[in-house]
Amino acid sequence: MDTNTKFRLTALSAVVTLSTLMSGCSMINTDAQPKELPKYKLTDWKPVGVPNAGPMSDTVPVLNTFHTMHGSINNTDQLMIATAPEQKLAWVAETQFYVPEGPSIDQQGNLYFSPFRPNEDVSLVSLDGETGERRWTLPANGDLNGSGATLILNSPEHQQEVIYHSTYHNIWAVKTDGTILWTKKTGLTWINSDYISPHAWGVNFIPGLNALSVVTGNGKIVLFDRLTGEALLDEVFDLPGSPAVNNLEARPPEFVRNRADEAAAEQFGKPQSGDGLFTTITDIIFGGGSEVTNFYASDPISNRLYVAATAPDELDGTKDNVSELGALYALDIVETTEGRYKLDIAGRFDFDGGTGATPSVSNDGQKVFTTDEHGNIIALSRDLTEIWRVNVGEQIAASPAISADNGEIYAITMHKIVKVQDNGDSGELVWDANIDVFPGFDSINALTPTITANGIAVSIGAVNSFGSVDLMVGVGFGLLDKDTGNVISFVEGAEESIAVTVIAPDGGFAIGHSPTRRLAAKGILSANAAPLIGGIARYVPTNPELLARDAVCMAVRYTERQQSYSQIDNSQAYQWDNKQINVLVNQASKALGREIGDLTQECAALTVQLDKVGNTAT
Repeated sequence: MDTNTKFRLTALSAVVTLSTLMSGCSMINTDAQPKELPKYKLTDWKPVGVPNAGPMSDTVPVLNTFHTMHGSINNTDQLMIATAPEQKLAWVAETQFYVPEGPSIDQQGNLYFSPFRPNEDVSLVSLDGETGERRWTLPANGDLNGSGATLILNSPEHQQEVIYHSTYHNIWAVKTDGTILWTKKTGLTWINSDYISPHAWGVNFIPGLNALSVVTGNGKIVLFDRLTGEALLDEVFDLPGSPAVNNLEARPPEFVRNRADEAAAEQFGKPQSGDGLFTTITDIIFGGGSEVTNFYASDPISNRLYVAATAPDELDGTKDNVSELGALYALDIVETTEGRYKLDIAGRFDFDGGTGATPSVSNDGQKVFTTDEHGNIIALSRDLTEIWRVNVGEQIAASPAISADNGEIYAITMHKIVKVQDNGDSGELVWDANIDVFPGFDSINALTPTITANGIAVSIGAVNSFGSVDLMVGVGFGLLDKDTGNVISFVEGAEESIAVTVIAPDGGFAIGHSPTRRLAAKGILSANAAPLIGGIARYVPTNPELLARDAVCMAVRYTERQQSYSQIDNSQAYQWDNKQINVLVNQASKALGREIGDLTQECAALTVQLDKVGNTAT
C-alpha cells in the first residue's frame, strides 16, 4: 500500500457526478481489450558511464526479484533481471484476500504476502511459486491492519534465506519452509479498544548493525537484532509529528462508499469490525489520522533510516494535535551503551501539504529522492538539503524509481508515467510515456514502475472518463522502452493493484490484487463490471528464447559499459556490474535450460534464431 495519500482515489472525489450515470450503467462500455502492438524489438537503450553503486552486503540478496517492498532496502525499485516480453497468466491464488503490499519472493520463486483486514487469523501467507498452493502461514493475533511487505535476507548462519515479518505486536524470523527461528514481542502497546492496532509498514534491514527495523502508522519505531530478535533501543522511538489532518470531505460520497463496500464484502467478506473495506481504504487515503502512510528507506552506507511522516504539530501555526504538514526525517541510530541504541533526528525536510511517497535513496547514499503533492520530484542531499526539483505537471504518486544507470528516474502520476534525468545539480523532464493501449478507452498509469534491464515494467489501466471521474474497467502489465517511453510489450491483467509492480526471478509478473478504483467502478456498474478478484496473480514467460535473447544481449551491453571505466578507481561500480551481468546470464541459462557461452556469440545466435521466426532485434 505504497500510496500517495490522495493519489489512488483522487478521481473518485468527484464521483458525486456519477449519480447521473446510474440509470445508464448498462450502456457504459466495460469490454476493455488491449490493442495489438508492433512486433517486439529489443530496445536500443544502453547503459553508459559509471553506475551509481555503493557497498553491497552479502546478507542482502541479489536484485533478481522483490525481496522487500521496493526491491531493495533503499527503495530504488530497480531489478537486474530482464522482464519477459511475452507472458501469460499462470495462476491466481487466495482470491479471498485484499493484498495492498507485496508480494516478496525468495530465490526458489515462492511468494510471501500480508493481507489487509483478512477474515482469517493470518498475517503472512506463503505460496508455492509453481502452483500458487498455500505452503504455510503466520498468525495475526488480532493485528488485522496489514503488516507490510515481507523482508527476505540471506542468512550466512543458516546457509539459506530467512523471512522477517512483523505485525504491530509481534515479529518473527522464519525459514522459507515455515520453521520459526525466533519470535518476539515488538514492545509496542495499543490500548484503544475501539480500533484495531495500527498498520505496521514492514521490516527493513540496517546492514551496519545487522539489525532489523519496524515503523508503524502511528509513528513508532523499534529495532531488533537480526540473529536473536532482541530489542536494541533503550525505548520505543516516537516520531515528533501528530496525526495527519482529516480531509474527509474529499472522500467519495456515501452512496458510492456503500455500494463499493457491498461489492467488497461479496469478494473479501465483511470485516470483523469497523467499516466496510472500501470505506476503510478511502478513510486511510482521504481521512488522515496517521503519521506514517508509506514504507521507509534504510541508508546503504550508514546506520540511518529515512522516514516520510507528518511534521511537528506546531509548525502549521496551530497546535491542535493534528498536522497539516509533512516531513521527511533522517534518523541516525546511535549507540548509547554496548549493544544498546537510540534514534537521533539528524535532519528534517518539511513539505507544504506533505508527501505520500516512500523515500528512495541512491545506491551510493548521497541523494534522497521524494515527491510532494504539487507535482514535484525533489532531490535532496544526505542531510536533506534540497538540490533540485522538477515539476511533472500532475501530483506524483508513490516513490520514484531510481536507476543505477545513466542518472535515470521514473515516476508516476494518477495518469502518467514520466522519465526524469538527474544531471547532478539539476534535473529535467525527458518524456511522458505513450501508454495508449486500450482502444476506445482512456489509458492511465495504474501502479508503480519497476526498472529492469530491458525496460520499465508498468501497469496500465483502462478507464471510462466522465469529466474528472475515471471508472477503471480493465488493467494490464507491460514494458516501456527506456529511450522513448513507448509500450513495447503488454499482457492483459486479471485485476488492479495498489501495491508494487513485482517481477519474479524468471521475468514474469507477480501481482498483489487490491482493487480500489475497480471497487468503486464495481459498486457503480454492478453486474456490468467484471467480477472482483483478490489474492496473488502469477504470470510466466511464454517465449524463453526471446527472454534469453534480451538477457544475453543486455549482458553484452553491461559488459561493454564495465570495460569503459577503471576497476581500480570504481571498485563498487565494477562489483555492481559483475552482479548485473551474472544475474542476466543466470536468467538466460534457466530460460534455455543450458549453460551460456560467449555472450557476444550467444546474442548474435539467438537474434538470428528469433529473426527466422518473425522476431527482430538489434
